[in-house]
Amino acid sequence: MDRNEKLLSVVVKSTRVKENDRLLTLLSPELGVYNMTVYGAQKSKKCVKASLYTEAVFSVYHNKEKSIRSLVDLDVISIHEEATHSLETIFASSLMSELVILYKGETFLDLYETFTTLLDALNDENYVIVATQFMIKYMKISGLLPDFITCPVCSRTYNDSDILGYNTTFSVPCCSECDNISNGLILPRNARAYIRDSAASPLSKSLAFNISPQQASRIMRYMLRYITLALGVELKVMKSGLLELAL
Repeated sequence: MDRNEKLLSVVVKSTRVKENDRLLTLLSPELGVYNMTVYGAQKSKKCVKASLYTEAVFSVYHNKEKSIRSLVDLDVISIHEEATHSLETIFASSLMSELVILYKGETFLDLYETFTTLLDALNDENYVIVATQFMIKYMKISGLLPDFITCPVCSRTYNDSDILGYNTTFSVPCCSECDNISNGLILPRNARAYIRDSAASPLSKSLAFNISPQQASRIMRYMLRYITLALGVELKVMKSGLLELAL
């Protein structure tokens, strides 16, 4: 049976299909990640369209028999223009979108709110902070972020001076004694404190933490490497070279 739906969603990917259509991948706090077709998007100027990173209440026609959703109309909340304003913001927004698509959790509200809030905040000056905060919150939402207070492998409480390593058996940062990749991923104490406090704080507060551009860049690169190891994937945004162009 077919039915119409209204779905609060944000576009995380837009792909041309066939000659005239587009396939949108969206994130909804209700459904999670789902696909929707926009018929005639490449041809008709009158066709209702939704650009990448558009957040809206989407009116959708759902053909349940064929498991196909198609766009009927939308009530736009934001088009998040800054997300595609520069190489810097494209890197951050592309990274966040890729991680959204990779998300394996069963609830989506926290992920949706984090993603859309950071799209709202994103600009050319803060893209490193935004990308880093998203990765920290993403790993916490996914249940993959330790507390950075005790070693998740041996349960020893860290000292203030401890420099953390990484344990591939448990896919977690750990104390130096449990490090099994020979210092291949090092986390100094100040960076550890930033990640720990960011994970424990509301997003509005963690975005305002005082940190130097050099330290922010180092922590972002650490989180990129950490996520690659923890998820066991090679991020497409890293292979694209966007990071090197942005920095």
